[in-house]
Amino acid sequence: MEDTFAACIDLGRHYDFEEQHSRQDARLAVRLFDLTSELHGLDDDARDLLYCAGLLHDIGYVDGYEQHHKTAYRLIRQADLPGLSEREKQIIANVARYHRGAQPQLKHQGFAELDDDDRDLVRVLGALLRLADGLDRTHRNVVRDVDVIIDSGCVVVVVDCRQEDGCDAELWAGEKKGRWFGEVVGRRLEVRPEV
Repeated sequence: MEDTFAACIDLGRHYDFEEQHSRQDARLAVRLFDLTSELHGLDDDARDLLYCAGLLHDIGYVDGYEQHHKTAYRLIRQADLPGLSEREKQIIANVARYHRGAQPQLKHQGFAELDDDDRDLVRVLGALLRLADGLDRTHRNVVRDVDVIIDSGCVVVVVDCRQEDGCDAELWAGEKKGRWFGEVVGRRLEVRPEV
């Protein structure tokens, strides 16, 4: 998969992506994936797809901010990414597409083309990427790490920030953008600073 990850970085650089932010989102997304594995039960293949989507989610900025998530979907679908099947590219493109904006709906053609299992996969991975993206709201890479506390009714994401930089925006956006993940796993989601 290392060649595929390198190809994702190359594709991002081709579109002059914000590499530090994209790497941070990818890192946080897979960390959250690992910490919530008891809730989603997905395997390492899904983790790799999430990492690729994290690296590529903002390449759509090449055409401006407003619809960049949809542009990212299109660019990923058209890309030559070695080591990935067309199905895997379609999943990655959908996950990137749903890092912001509307949640997946069957009226969205790219999502509707997936089978039921892949739609479920996109929901989980998209929700994790959206949460991770919120945790780098300012694109300043201030979140060092996260931990997760899971109980029957709640998922608490505990955020370790570089306090000198502050991370109020990351905490706020993480909780706001993380609500979808809470919905996906059937629990309330909270984001708190490490104390």
